[in-house]
Amino acid sequence: MSFRICARRLPAALIGAGFGLIFLGTLPAQAFPLFGKKSEASAKKPTAKGAPGTPGTKNVVTGTAPVKATTPEEIAAAKPATAKERQAARSLDLINQASFWMGELQKNPADAEAALEGSVALRKIGSAERAVQLAAMGLQVKGESPQLWSALALGLVAGGENEPALQALQKAISLSPKDASLQSALGVVYDRLERPDLAATAYEAGLKLSPEDATILSNYGLSIAMTGDLKRAEEMLRRANHSPLAPPQARQNLALVVGLQGRFEESERLATRDLPPAVASENAAYLKAMLNGGESRWTQLRQEKTN
Repeated sequence: MSFRICARRLPAALIGAGFGLIFLGTLPAQAFPLFGKKSEASAKKPTAKGAPGTPGTKNVVTGTAPVKATTPEEIAAAKPATAKERQAARSLDLINQASFWMGELQKNPADAEAALEGSVALRKIGSAERAVQLAAMGLQVKGESPQLWSALALGLVAGGENEPALQALQKAISLSPKDASLQSALGVVYDRLERPDLAATAYEAGLKLSPEDATILSNYGLSIAMTGDLKRAEEMLRRANHSPLAPPQARQNLALVVGLQGRFEESERLATRDLPPAVASENAAYLKAMLNGGESRWTQLRQEKTN
């Protein structure tokens, strides 16, 4: 038994934050009915003159003032880590990396390197709002740093702050025009804003820089699926999954698009590679219910997940 899909844009909830689109590395495979709520991040929009300001001289992560050393022990502890210590910190797990770099910023809020490294680590562990704050802090010191603008932009994307992310990404891309990951992130933002035409332009630009990038291919494939062209979306997603570096989410996106075409058994087989069999079966059942019930059923399921 198969289902026919109309050639029209599918519900935008399908590309909600945390579902399908990949822009900061590998995401965990998840069940299909996941709709991301807007992040609590409240980063200020960057202006044409530079990055968002930071509140006073306090550490934006801890909310405390910089360390004021008074005893010899405190003076020694407040010294910035050596280059060797900093290099060693980069091999720590992400939580300890974030802690280390926040400690360095506690000693010296003008430490742009610590701001950058801390921002990247915080974003990767899911602290998007703090990642944005640290990147903005670093940009107060190095206002034209391509790396810091990229960190700011990706933090805003991770936090679901689409309009400021768009502005920051445009600045970051102007400073790092050969960074394919920024083009992919730009495509993600345009998809969220329901501008598939501009998203396609961004993904194409990314693929010119990195033709076999599995993340870009996966994002582009899901973007195409949103327009209703499921066959072309499947081709793009299969191309993504040919890469040995394809993240699990790329396979889940393929499973989704295959399922949306009514091939539920194949969809379930694909999903089982990364999900427990029970969850893969739940995904298939979800798609059947959505396709059988049409838009009204989709709306009901979406409300159940967002309430």
